[in-house]
Amino acid sequence: MKPSFEPRDSPDIDSVWRWFEFQAAVVREEHEHVLRVLAQGSDIDARAVRTHESQFIGLTESEIERFFDDQRGHLESFTMFELLATTEAILRIQFKARVAKRLRDDLSRRFRAAHKLKGEKIRLDEDILAALKEAGVATKIVAAFRGTLRLRHWLAHGRHWHPKLGRGYTPGDVLGIARELIDSIPA
Repeated sequence: MKPSFEPRDSPDIDSVWRWFEFQAAVVREEHEHVLRVLAQGSDIDARAVRTHESQFIGLTESEIERFFDDQRGHLESFTMFELLATTEAILRIQFKARVAKRLRDDLSRRFRAAHKLKGEKIRLDEDILAALKEAGVATKIVAAFRGTLRLRHWLAHGRHWHPKLGRGYTPGDVLGIARELIDSIPA
């Protein structure tokens, strides 16, 4: 299967969440399977061990736990990044649509003013989020999403430093923050 690099016209955070739940279930089921198969010790039936599971033979249970904890951590990090990227796509599509349609509401006017001033170099935080806040989206909703932008920056740039996020995030937290922002965009 070849990856498609075509633009998505309707990005959806709910589809990202469904993907996460499915992948988390797969990791959990594989973890349980490995523990079951390897608990049999010397009585392991070679047919019961899938090729990729041979890497676990000889490991202690705590080493196996650590492996699957790492898998879950990578999955959660990738999911939070995908949720944030998808939310940004939704906001940018909303921005372009409002500018193109020349709508007369306050947010559309603010978006057009930013577009007129900056052209295609629209920044998420300074242009889109600022306009949302000025158009009446609750400050706490915009601030919560702005906080996740530090998380996105850390995830996007390889996680090679200790981020100053102000709080910890789970995929559920990021989903809630993103959904609240998207739902608060004026019609």
